[in-house]
Parts: sequence; structure tokens; C-alpha cells
Amino acid sequence: MGGPAAHGQKNKAHKPGRKAGKSARQKHKDIKGGVRPSVLSSSNLAFKKVDRQHAAKTIRDQHRAQLLAAKRDPVKAPRIVAILPLSKAVDVTRVWDLLLNTAAAASVTSSGPGIAAQLDSNGVPGMDSQPSIANESPSSPTAAGSEHKNGAAITQRPQIPTRVALGGRNGLQMLLLPPPQARDDPLATVDLCRAAEVVLMVLPGGDGVPIVDPCGLTALAVMRAMGIPTLIPLVHSQPGVVSMKQRAADRKQAAAALEPQVAGGLKVASIDNAGDAQQLLRQLSEQKGSIPGWRQQRPSLLVEAASFQATPDASAPGTLEIRGHVRTLGLSPNQLVHIPGAGDFQIGAVYGPSEPAPDVGELHSGRKRKGTDEVMADAQPRLLAEPSPEAQEPLVRENMPDPLAGEQTWPTEEELMDAEGAQTVQRRRVPAGTSDYQAAWILDDDGAVDDEEEADRAENQPSTPSQSAFLGQSSSGAKSVAGSEAPFLGDTASVMDGTDDMDADDESDVVDPRELKQQRREQEQGDAEFPDEVDTPDNMPARLRFAKYRGLQSWRTSSWDPKESLPRDYARVFAFQNFKATHKRARTAALKVADEPDGIPAGTYVALHVANVSPEQAAAVVARTAAAMQGQLPPLIVTGLLQHESKLSVLNFSLKRLQGPEGTIQNKDDLLFVTGLRSFMTQPILSTDEPHADKHKLERFLHPGRQMAATIYGPICYPQLPLLVFRLGTGSNGRPEMVAT
Repeated sequence: MGGPAAHGQKNKAHKPGRKAGKSARQKHKDIKGGVRPSVLSSSNLAFKKVDRQHAAKTIRDQHRAQLLAAKRDPVKAPRIVAILPLSKAVDVTRVWDLLLNTAAAASVTSSGPGIAAQLDSNGVPGMDSQPSIANESPSSPTAAGSEHKNGAAITQRPQIPTRVALGGRNGLQMLLLPPPQARDDPLATVDLCRAAEVVLMVLPGGDGVPIVDPCGLTALAVMRAMGIPTLIPLVHSQPGVVSMKQRAADRKQAAAALEPQVAGGLKVASIDNAGDAQQLLRQLSEQKGSIPGWRQQRPSLLVEAASFQATPDASAPGTLEIRGHVRTLGLSPNQLVHIPGAGDFQIGAVYGPSEPAPDVGELHSGRKRKGTDEVMADAQPRLLAEPSPEAQEPLVRENMPDPLAGEQTWPTEEELMDAEGAQTVQRRRVPAGTSDYQAAWILDDDGAVDDEEEADRAENQPSTPSQSAFLGQSSSGAKSVAGSEAPFLGDTASVMDGTDDMDADDESDVVDPRELKQQRREQEQGDAEFPDEVDTPDNMPARLRFAKYRGLQSWRTSSWDPKESLPRDYARVFAFQNFKATHKRARTAALKVADEPDGIPAGTYVALHVANVSPEQAAAVVARTAAAMQGQLPPLIVTGLLQHESKLSVLNFSLKRLQGPEGTIQNKDDLLFVTGLRSFMTQPILSTDEPHADKHKLERFLHPGRQMAATIYGPICYPQLPLLVFRLGTGSNGRPEMVAT
């Protein structure tokens, strides 16, 4: 029998020295002539075993110290907890009263251990852990009565934002927000998601009741689009249910209803008696809330009080004072702030007033806040920071273009010679005996070229108005999506607007809304079936109808200048030379604000003086704040802007229409865009969203399930930000309807 070579087997030779890399060759050269150190030598190791153990212990100790410092941090804003019922069958009043009464009964006194320590082994309050509740009349039936089967006594409390002391030596507090009064208003849920750090989703228990009604489904959809904070699902069983088996069945039913809506396998708890409320309050005091990433990039402030300091001239701008805690990141007096419903403003000064006491419960006597002893001792708030004229962010919205910036000098002789050489003679078929002067007045027709080669060559030449109007050709090779001009803010002029299939006479006449709706539906179906076709009009020449169209010889390879035929208003917007670098620089500066000498750290209670606010804007903010503090509207959130976020630019959003809403969404329809920072009306231009293309096709309709790009003029906003698109007046009871995200 032969060996492996006889059967055709050839083993690969192990010769790494012949094809060694540069580093390997250099390594052998370094040790050539010397003694190679031993790998097992203790002097060659970075750390010995004892050193590695010591390093790991040091890391653990540092992490533990950071956690303890975070728990003991005296400068900490109250945790914002919002209640959101997902069904109209939930008894919100009883849940609200149960939480506040339990917090008042188990609040920390000067010698009390706190909420967590006042629970016995069964998880219910002890007999001696229910002191008298303030503002409670002894003769009141609710104060005197006690529900022994379902928990502590229920005292009616107003559903307004309430500050609750959760207990502990660090003085942790909770700002409990009531549920929105208008459950069918998705914008109320948007404002709630902007503010809340923890959302208590309350579901009903029992059979025959909807676990999540349509309003609850809309609220969950809004939360998913805005970014979900910490969620705690609760089940409130029907009155009189004390069976543990029935309560477990209610929790299981609620978990099954939430599973397709919220990912993560949330644990559902009950909220039926004082013991359940105690467990919930202890969880809120120990659990660290998480917020979406876009909220962690900017400082914010929940407005708890607002007042206006007018000038002697009643019509002149004044100073708006808003009070609240700085949250998430440090606030700089040099940055701009955005007030919803009013706009962007500069900060005049930042003061440190005394922080209000909690509405429910008492603070621990040994609790101390950094710098608050001096603040409480002084009647007047002390000045914390003022803006620097050199470092303050300017309040600029639009660019002021120079009309002479685009001025062009007279061309040189070389440029004239190059232009003459670039001209190509165009041959025309004219009658015999026609002079050159007469031939210049003869318009081209379909027979203007002799053969197919001349037709192919003529595609690269400027055509006459009749040809370019019909074919949509252009010598510059502009793309066919956006047209030559785009409207500015508030302008309704057409680029290649979504109403291109509508005749001018039909637009001017009064049309039945039902006929118009049916007509738009047919147009949407035709656009979905034939996306590359456009009907020619009957009442106007095609060369006028398609005058703004541009043709391309090749969609993939033809060149197109994006700056061709830009409107004059386009010079009023700002452009980025390097968007990623600018975003990184702005984000880094925001993270370093707390370490600056004039920076206000997160958790500080401040009185923010906003400069140059008109009386009308101030009146709207003061009225909105008063309504929010009475529980009539969601809270008002003021956000600190990053660098350049007040300036105007061209924004591109990625949209996808939802499957549920009916009706059509046409190009340049009036829509409400809601981001994490702003809400504004706009008329977006729709186009295809192709990631690796330099040209994008205009879309006349926003088709369901299709990803598209929406282009608008708007203030700069750095990603990542959520986007919710609403159509006004089409929802239930005339409410806005969410149509795309």
C-alpha cells in the first residue's frame, strides 16, 4: 500500500517564516542576538493575580460609591410620576385618592423611618403608622370612616399636580401628575410623555369591561412613537373584590392585553388597597426612572409657576419668570430656551428661590440640600448666574443674505472663446429660399430632425419651449423630483405640488367635500397603480403645466446640480459645512455645562428670567401654567436648546403612514408635526427615501406602509428626535388624528 502521496493527498507545509508580516519580521529582528524573555515570567505580566483582584475590588468600590452618592444626593428634583388610565372603566378618582392618602398616612415624620420601613411582614401598614391627615375634619364621614376590607380611609383630594414626600434621609420627593381630562386628545398624551419619568398605566379588572379601549390604544401608540419612559402597569379591580384568585386573574388578563402593545414583559401589580399602594410607593422610592435618549441630551424644566414683569410701556416686551427644577442636564445662562406656544428666547438671569414644601407628607428633619439653608433664610432669591455677552447664544432665526454676494463680473476673453466653442449648430428643416433671419422665427415641430441619430444628439442640447414643456428636458440635468423652486415658510406656491392633477377651474369653484374626497381617493389609487405617469391637463397647454419639470437622460448616471435655480428665499436658511461635527460639538458642550462656573446643575430649583417676551406671549404662558397647576391641561415643559437649534434650515424627516387612519394624505397637505422639542404646522414635500441615491422621485401621496421622506423649512433639530404627524379635525370629536410617524 502506498502512503498519502500515492493517493493524491498533499499536506500543507507549515512555513510561516516565508510570508511573515512586517511586525513578525521586526519582532524576530529585535530579539536576534539576545535572549527572548519568558512569557511566564512575572516581570512580563501587566498585573499579578493579587494586583488583578485589587483592581477589580477598586472598580466595585467606585461603582458602589457612585450608587450611594446618587441616593444621598441632596440636590435632586422630585421624580415626575404620571397616571394614565388605558380604559374609561378605570375609577381614576379612587386610585388617585388611594395613593395620596396612603402617602400621607405613611409619610416621614421627624422620628419616622420612612415608607419602606413601615410595612410589616404581610406588606400592610402597621397599626401605629397612620398619623392624622392634615386638613381633615374630624366630623367628615370620609375621615371618620375606614374601609377595613380594602385599605385605609379614602379622603377626596383634588386631581392637581401634587408634590409627595416619599421619605428617607435624602428627602426624595415625587410630583404626581393627574391623568389628562381629555382622554381622546393625543396631544395631551404627547405633553405627558415629554414630562413624565415614570408612567403608571392603570387598567381595569373584572369580566365584561374593555381592558384597553380605543383611547388607550392611541395613548400607547403615542408613547411608542415619543419614546417610552419607565412603565408600571397596575390593575384596579372592581369594588368589593377581595379574592386573591380573582385579583391574580385580573393581573393575568391585563398582562395579556398589554403584551402586543408594549414589549419587555412588564410585571403587572394590583392597586386595590393601602397595602398595594404602600408597595407601589416603596417601588417608586427605590426604582430609578429611565427616560428616552432624546430627553437626556437637553436640559428641561417643568414650569410650576409663571409671572410676567411688564415694562412701563405696556406694549413693549418684558421679562417672564418661570419656576421649576432643572432636570436631566445642567442649564447654562448662555443657551437659548424653547417655550411651547411662545417660541425661542434668551435667558436674562437665573435666581435661586426657596423650594416649596411638599403637599403630602413631611420631610426628614435631618435632610439638607446643598446651598438651600442660605436660600431659605433670605427672603429674596439670590442670583445664581447671568449670561455673558460674549458667550451667549444669539437669537437668530433667518440668515440675512447679501444681495451682492452672487454678483458676477464681466466674462473674460478666454471664457467668451470657450463659450463660443461649446455652442453646437442645430440643423432645422426649413422651406427652400428661407433666410437665416426668417428661420430663427420658425418654431420646431415633431419633424425638426432628420433621423434618429440627430434626435439622440439633440437630447443633450437645449430644446425650444414647446419641446422642453412637453418632454421636461433641461440642459443642466436637474432631477425630476423637486422642481426648480420651492416655497418658503407660509408660502403655498406650487413646486410640483400634490394638487397637480386638479384643474384650475375645479380649484376655484366650490366643490362638494364628498366629491373631492372621492376624487382624491381615485387619484391616490391611480398613483399607486401608475406611479410614473401624470395626466395632461385639458384646460391649459402642457408646456405651461410641466414648465417646472426637469428631465434626465439617465436616472442613475446623469448629473444634477442641487443648487440649480434655487429660489431667492433659499438664501435665508442656514447650511452646515459638517453636520456631524457640529452636532458632536454641541452635544459635548451641553454635557459640560454642569462643570462650568456659571452652570446650573440638574436638580436645582430655579427662577428663570426669560428676556424680551411680548405681553401676548407671556399671557399665554401664564394662563397655560395656571391651567396645568389646576389639572385642566398637561404640564408645560421648557427645554434648553443646543447650539444653532433656533436657526432655520431645510429639514428631512423619514415618514411612514399608519394603517388605521382613513382618507388620503396628499403632497403639501397641512399637517401638524410634533417632535420632542416643538410642534408646528407645515406643508411637507414628499419624496422617495432611498438611502444610496443622489436623486429622489417626488411622491404625490403618502401611501400606507411605505417609507417616504418629508422635506420642510423649519428650525434645526439634531437627531435622534421622535416625529409624530397629526391631521387636524379628523379624529374623534374633532380631535387631531395621528396619521404617520
